Amino acid sequence: MKLNQRALLLSGIAFILFISIAISIRLTGYFLFDAQLSNQMAKQVPADYVSWFTQLGSGVGAVTVTLILTLISYYLWRDRIGSLWYLLSFAAVAVLNQVAKAIFVRDRPSLNELVGGVGYSFPSGHSSMAFAVYGGFLILSWRFLNRTGKIVLGAVLSLLILAMGSSRIILNVHYFSDVVGGFCFAAFILGLSYAFISSRRKKERTHVTT
Repeated sequence: MKLNQRALLLSGIAFILFISIAISIRLTGYFLFDAQLSNQMAKQVPADYVSWFTQLGSGVGAVTVTLILTLISYYLWRDRIGSLWYLLSFAAVAVLNQVAKAIFVRDRPSLNELVGGVGYSFPSGHSSMAFAVYGGFLILSWRFLNRTGKIVLGAVLSLLILAMGSSRIILNVHYFSDVVGGFCFAAFILGLSYAFISSRRKKERTHVTT
């Protein structure tokens, strides 16, 4: 089986960044300007303004959006392998994120049950799932889009990912490093898993078009 070298490289970079953040947290308790940025953002942006962003990255919201996008991919593009990869990689991110939280056991800056701000803090589950949902769909849809579509969809989905991650800091239920760590964690899993299915997906696409 031929592996996608670019996906492996990006996955490796994401893993190194994730481990670097985790080591810094383990040794010092923080990463870079963690506390300062978290406190500043929580004070300056009203929590109500971003609460709906965090709902999109919640368990129910993320699962709903993932299922809808999976169906779009399957029926619109007939991308069976890609759709299955997208669904399973999202599930893997959601489950393994909880495992990672249990390993690193980091307390949150504050608890807020109304926005899912309970349990351990690192890596951010909302941020991981947001990256898996929207970053994964960008990977999934990339080959079916023209240049304009790639630019527009890439910009929209990137802003959604950043908005959802930022909302967790603004709501003061996560540190900056939790959010970045969540992004890196999901990117690692997406990249690693995609490296294994990329060649099979190309074969399926070739078979469909011919």
